[in-house]
Amino acid sequence: MSDQQDKNIEQLAQETAASGDNLEVDNAADDAPRVSGAAGPPAPQVRGGSSAPAWIALLLVLVVGGGLAWSLREQQRTDAGLAGRLQAIEATVGREGADLGELDKRWQDQLAVAVEQMRARTEALGEQSGRALEQLDTVQAQLDEQGAELGRYSANDRGAWLLAEAQYLLRLANQRLVMAGDVAAAEALLGSADGILLELDDVRLHEARAALASDLAALRAVPRVDVEGVYLRLAALVDQAGKLVIFQLPKPEAQPGQVPADNWQARLRQGYEAALAKLSNYIVIRRRDVPMQALMDPQWEGLVRQNLRMLLEQAQVALLSGNQTLYRESLERALHWVGEFFQSDEAAARAMAREITQLADMTVASSLPDISGSLQALDAAMKQRLQHGGAE
Repeated sequence: MSDQQDKNIEQLAQETAASGDNLEVDNAADDAPRVSGAAGPPAPQVRGGSSAPAWIALLLVLVVGGGLAWSLREQQRTDAGLAGRLQAIEATVGREGADLGELDKRWQDQLAVAVEQMRARTEALGEQSGRALEQLDTVQAQLDEQGAELGRYSANDRGAWLLAEAQYLLRLANQRLVMAGDVAAAEALLGSADGILLELDDVRLHEARAALASDLAALRAVPRVDVEGVYLRLAALVDQAGKLVIFQLPKPEAQPGQVPADNWQARLRQGYEAALAKLSNYIVIRRRDVPMQALMDPQWEGLVRQNLRMLLEQAQVALLSGNQTLYRESLERALHWVGEFFQSDEAAARAMAREITQLADMTVASSLPDISGSLQALDAAMKQRLQHGGAE
């Protein structure tokens, strides 16, 4: 209960006490004897009229006293509860203070360990930084050395590299021409080498360029052979050889329909003609003014055809290898076997013979020039350049 309530209760008690005193004074005045002979009529006496306020006042005093006692008891109980809670809070604060002390100690220990680890890491990082700086200094020294070496290079060194490249191209051209007979590739390589010598623009390379020009002219004079086209023409002849006909039986002539005979003489004549036609299927009589060559037996047809195909394929191999002698001989022998088909399949055989004759007259192998003169001249120019220490 608050102080304001206590003050209100005390004020109410004081007012109640004052009211009781007034009631007692009034009762005493009423009980006093009246003086006889006083003027005025006597006042009527009322009994029991003054006891009601007294009982009310007494009841109020008891109520106020009970309220004060109840308030005092509640105040004591509240104070006891507050004291218990205060003790519990003090105990809790004491325990928490102990726990906080222990926690603070752990934190101090962990902080010390972390500081020690940080210090060790800082030292390790310092050592690594030192090693990195040393490596950086080493790399910088190497870069400086390489820069100085690159700075010593001059136009003479670039010219040496270009001469070495031209020399390699010339050697590769000689190899392609000798090993593979590839005139086009050799000519292209010589042209690239001549471009490099032109870029150098050195008067001491005049003889090398002159020899290079001579080799290029020799290569351009070599006749070019359409190897692919000739090979395909031979392949077409191989396919055509399988379609030639060596022996073919004559086809029987169609006989006109006969009209039925009316008498026995006509029927006899028709029977004789039918027998003669049947016999003519087995015996063929031909009259010629010139002697005729004997036809080949059909059992040799496969052998003749296979020989013709083999000779044409052999000509293809000779074409790819550049063997002019074998190429010509193979086609001449194939032409001989094609002549066996003139009697049985004259049109196709003669067309095939004309094609073989045209192919046999072609030159499939040409003499290759010697293009080593430019390489020798360039080697001599490089040796002279090396003896004089490069361009002056």
